[in-house]
Amino acid sequence: EQHNSMANNHLLARNLRAAGLLAACLTTAPLAAQFDYDLEKRTAARLGQNLVLDVANAPATSFVLVIPSATSGPTPLSLVDPVDPRVLAVGVELLGVMSVLITDATGNASYSVALPNNPSISGYELHWQTASLLFGATLVGELSNDVVTLTGSPDTGVIAPNTLQFARALSASLVDADNNNSAGDVLVTGGGAGTLTAATGLASTERWDFRRMTVTAGPNMTTARALHSTVRLNDGRVLLIGGADQLGTVLSSCEIYDPASNSFTATGNMGTPRILHGASILADGRVMVAGGTSTLTPDVTAAITGTLQSAEIFNPATGTWSNTQNIGGRRLGPALTLLSTGQVMVSGGIAVTIFFGLPVAASSTTAVQLWTPASSSWSGGSSMSQGRAGHQYNQVTLNDGRVLMTGGVNVPSLLSAATSAPISGAEVYNPTTNSWQTVNMPTARALHSATLLADGRVATCGGAQGTLTTPTSIANVDVFNPTSNTWTSAPALTGARASHSANLMPDGTLVLFGGQGATMSLSSIETLRF
Repeated sequence: EQHNSMANNHLLARNLRAAGLLAACLTTAPLAAQFDYDLEKRTAARLGQNLVLDVANAPATSFVLVIPSATSGPTPLSLVDPVDPRVLAVGVELLGVMSVLITDATGNASYSVALPNNPSISGYELHWQTASLLFGATLVGELSNDVVTLTGSPDTGVIAPNTLQFARALSASLVDADNNNSAGDVLVTGGGAGTLTAATGLASTERWDFRRMTVTAGPNMTTARALHSTVRLNDGRVLLIGGADQLGTVLSSCEIYDPASNSFTATGNMGTPRILHGASILADGRVMVAGGTSTLTPDVTAAITGTLQSAEIFNPATGTWSNTQNIGGRRLGPALTLLSTGQVMVSGGIAVTIFFGLPVAASSTTAVQLWTPASSSWSGGSSMSQGRAGHQYNQVTLNDGRVLMTGGVNVPSLLSAATSAPISGAEVYNPTTNSWQTVNMPTARALHSATLLADGRVATCGGAQGTLTTPTSIANVDVFNPTSNTWTSAPALTGARASHSANLMPDGTLVLFGGQGATMSLSSIETLRF
């Protein structure tokens, strides 16, 4: 059956070439443009499952060729139609296995092929493009964009074919949904080298093209940043907050990325410099920051001494910050979370006591406060069962409205702050009952990524063990199932990775950008298919 199919495809290709030559002699109508309609990846090319590509906005009720290739081309269309000056963005060495679709009345169609569960073909890269058939001035009518797929075994990491231009740890990534119909491109902003207590930032950004799995330079930020926060505003713009610059100086400055203009613009400064703070969108579209520290250098003692108890709110309409009621004590590395109730929760962090300008006590806290919008005030919430700090970078709001907090650093006392270690503790907060449930992980970690998957599970990848000042990156991956509140271990990453950023793509691929490896900052990009 497979042999007959390939033979039919060869016959079809020969007939199409002949039809194109005949059509070229009969008419001289204008040529169609390039990249006129959309080809989208709908599944992650996970081995053992179907690879699905969708055609959208193509000519209605038309024949469409699906052209796979192991290369990116370009291929002149004049090879099959001498009067067509355009090029394909893919090669033609696999024309024998191309397929033909028929679009519906809205110009949509779907292509599906079963992938064998064969680990030997993990990491196999294919390029795809589709072309509608015109049988007029040219054989080929409209052309879609091209896409790239990368096969991978279930739950197993595969290094992407392209890397970041710069090694980046402690960066922040944001979804740039403005470039194409996929709405899945990612802009990796700033980052650089260092640790939680010694970060230095870059001003550059890099864009991950979801369709083609390529990386290109993005626009520069107005200021170099690492360990900064990003919050997507309701109008699609993204607010970048504080962090540390290229010298490790903590910033009060903020800026806004506008995907429509692909540019960064400075906006109002916070009232105080902040890093290792919590940040969250509010129910009304404003943005809150709380806690953190105004000092990062030269050592842990300086960072602890600069710990803040203040909270501020950003108004996107005016581009300005205003103070709100302080949280209940100085907090370094707390998490700030918008709850399904409309309240905002500040949880954990390193609680610091200052006496005459000097820290006299510091330890990870279980304390929780809830901010009520109507009164703009904080009240006590149910305490966590475990003291933790630094968990703001990997908190996840589950599909049922609960909030998962994983790992982080436990600082038992001021004297042992520099040698404090990550924890395996994890717990889930239920805003409806104002209660916590312990769901500890198999692996201790901080500076890891925790990502909500399409099926509602959460994948925690990599992170660091060791101590606060001398972290050791790990490659472990654990997956949380919120239905059973249990964890399962997945295959390890291809290498140790911490302080990376992570984004789930529209096709379900989880992509990890940069981070800190076993010995140096990374420029590599790892992909996983859960």
